[in-house]
Amino acid sequence: MTRLSLSKIISICALAVAFLLMAAPAFADDVASIPDSADERARDSFSEFARDWMAKMQENEAKNRANPTMQPGPSENMVTYRGFDEDFTVELRPTGHPSAPFVGILRYNEQVYSCDGVGASNCTVASSLPVTEIFRYQGGRWIY
Repeated sequence: MTRLSLSKIISICALAVAFLLMAAPAFADDVASIPDSADERARDSFSEFARDWMAKMQENEAKNRANPTMQPGPSENMVTYRGFDEDFTVELRPTGHPSAPFVGILRYNEQVYSCDGVGASNCTVASSLPVTEIFRYQGGRWIY
């Protein structure tokens, strides 16, 4: 068995440390590409929250359609109600604040429907307005 001197052990350790320092940038790219689990959980949570929010908007649209508004028209009254486009987009942004680490941004279109009769039948989109809702993530839940 060969005995290594202290100076040889130090040289081998220094060489190993130098190798690891040179290889570190290659390993850092792999680590940076792994999604942060907190970000991923927040993104999934906000996507689910947004789907629930838009389901409530569709319920509001059904109520609005059942109770339309009468608007004076040029020759006769027009029936209108507010509705919401089913398509929406979500965006998640970090805030840098531990108490509310994320804000979620929900974008969709609010529509005003114009109908031919009191029963809100034969309706068309009279106007459309883009809506942006911003929610904060605080205490483990999304807040308006």
